[in-house]
Amino acid sequence: MSFAFDLFIWLMVETILGFLIYSTGCTILKIATFGKFKSDITDYVSFKANKAKNVYLICMLGFSFYVLLIGFVAYMSH
Repeated sequence: MSFAFDLFIWLMVETILGFLIYSTGCTILKIATFGKFKSDITDYVSFKANKAKNVYLICMLGFSFYVLLIGFVAYMSH
């Protein structure tokens, strides 16, 4: 039972973090292109339904934003 619960929690965390990183990447692209970028996924339900789509570059952009943000905060606090 513990394995099933751990697997469920891990899948929920992965889905939520994936949506957060994807939406951050879409927001950065929308800002960088002055609103010309249109994302196919607009909410959590459509993100979960279209997760098999090739969205790796947008997710990498969102992930790199958070890495740079953490690095900036670490630099400023030193």
